[in-house]
Amino acid sequence: MTALSLWQLVVGESKRIAPVCGGTTDTAGQRLVDIGFREGQQITCALQSGFRAIHVYEVRGATHSSHQQSANFVRIC
Repeated sequence: MTALSLWQLVVGESKRIAPVCGGTTDTAGQRLVDIGFREGQQITCALQSGFRAIHVYEVRGATHSSHQQSANFVRIC
């Protein structure tokens, strides 16, 4: 199964998180892990803002917004 970027998730779609790209020393990657974007977690795209500036995701009972650069660190399958 091919892993996609989290940014490719459309509103209402849910997938499982694959391993986060980058090492634990990578600030953006570590921040995502710290807020709950962990391998195996179910994640849902809740909202895409106009002009695709940010997306809002639901994971582990919380909502988080992300711009494309950060969302590309997270792979889904």
